[in-house]
Amino acid sequence: MTVTLALLRNTDPGAFAEAADAWARLAEAMDDRLDEFVADSRDLSTVWPTGTEAERRAAALRVEIADTHEPCRRISQALRAHGDAVWQLQGMLGAIVAECAGNGLTVDLVTATVSVAPGSVTGTAQAARMPGLVQGYNEQLRDLAARAVQLDEQTRAAVRAGMPGTGGPGAGPEFATCTPLDEVTGKTPAEVYDWWQSLSRAQQDRLIRDFPERIGWLDGVPAADRDEANRTALENRKQQVLQQLQLPTLERDALEKELRNIHKVEEALNRLGDRGFLLGADAGAYDGHGKLVIAVGNPDTARHAGVWVPGLDSTLYGDMDTNLDRMIQMNREADRLTEGRGGDVSTVYWLGYDAPDLDNPSVLSEDRSVAGRDPYLNFMNGLRATHEGDPAHLVAMGHSYGSTVVGEAAKTGGLPVDDIVVAGSPGMHVDDASRLHGDARHVWAGASSTDPVADAKFLGPWDKIVAGPVAGVALWGAETAADGTHGDAPTSPGFGANNWVADTGGHTSYWDQGSDSLKNQARILAGMYSQTTLNSGERPEDIR
Repeated sequence: MTVTLALLRNTDPGAFAEAADAWARLAEAMDDRLDEFVADSRDLSTVWPTGTEAERRAAALRVEIADTHEPCRRISQALRAHGDAVWQLQGMLGAIVAECAGNGLTVDLVTATVSVAPGSVTGTAQAARMPGLVQGYNEQLRDLAARAVQLDEQTRAAVRAGMPGTGGPGAGPEFATCTPLDEVTGKTPAEVYDWWQSLSRAQQDRLIRDFPERIGWLDGVPAADRDEANRTALENRKQQVLQQLQLPTLERDALEKELRNIHKVEEALNRLGDRGFLLGADAGAYDGHGKLVIAVGNPDTARHAGVWVPGLDSTLYGDMDTNLDRMIQMNREADRLTEGRGGDVSTVYWLGYDAPDLDNPSVLSEDRSVAGRDPYLNFMNGLRATHEGDPAHLVAMGHSYGSTVVGEAAKTGGLPVDDIVVAGSPGMHVDDASRLHGDARHVWAGASSTDPVADAKFLGPWDKIVAGPVAGVALWGAETAADGTHGDAPTSPGFGANNWVADTGGHTSYWDQGSDSLKNQARILAGMYSQTTLNSGERPEDIR
């Protein structure tokens, strides 16, 4: 359909608002159904231990439902912005038509041109003014028509981007021998990797170009390809947001927040240079909190890889600099220990879940950690599948509430890691380290003596926890109240984990340069267990 000013005038903006509301309801419903499905299926493996195929399909469905919420939300935003923009453009068109009528001009809304109405010119002076008026109004109408076309194309692209991908028959000759993306939905990361390797380089490049967001989040695709796809998707989304901001929209605040998040990711990648790998990014996820997976060093080639999950109140924008600093410090410290093998450590910042907020009771629940469990499991299994050469030394790492995500993943028995390392943990949803790893010597927990999150009895100086006393009290209260949900801290006597020495204070200083807190985590990451300093526990043999 050709977009004309006549079509613009006759369009009902309210219809787009109604459609936007419908998509928003669908997004909310999918989010609610995900919570229900997670709750209903979390114990499937316990009540049906032989139902491995059912568990696999349930896991795939959880991922599919989770992946549906954001596209629905974005389509809703696009349609709402479209309706708002149509209403604004209609107002501009109405004003131009009224002005033309007052000046004796008629408007052709199909061709976007004006002409002098018969009998409207009654004097020489008016006749002299007419060419200039006609030219001026023609320019305004052409500009308005161009904006209407641009709006239509932009909204069409935004809606298409949110729809399920298509492939296979009818998708084009280059896909004739390429497995459609829909066919790998629900596959294990190992199966995805086998599928990816079965494609030609041209087919892989085509998929990265045509479906960058889906390839970027697809566990089982090698890190270098995911990085390329995610950088492409990030740039595409940035351009979409910039275009939407050029038009009248009620979603301006959300779009500006998303653009700010995109710029923050770009800053991080520029800072890391060729050591940076973008393994997942969604700047608009979780009402603007964002999702991000970024690695310092290539995990597919590293001999030692640690995947770290942050905790309470972590967001893409608000915590990017601090958390990236932590990954860089950890990487450098561990790399120093691998003498003669520089650059063989990768540290991954995994904000692939909606971390609990400080201003609501989400930290008191296990829902966020349960929702993060399967994405974390899939990511870790993806690293196992895509690693080049001998298997890497893979380490699950978590801080604060992030350790509960690690705990949820580990207690399934499907977390394919060699070590588990947590700092400042409120609990890991189990009562014994042996339920997290087959060899409890490879479960490591550390906590400062002044960290309230790992010690509910602590009533000390709040400013050692976070920046200010008010926020500190809130953090202490929230995490302390959550102890009943998350269980005993893994540093507790009788839990059975190796309790590494943490010489830093408070809840957020475990990565201070030069500290034993940082060094002990790095020693474990590098497999140099004999160099760790312990309060209690038994060290395994070093990795050679």
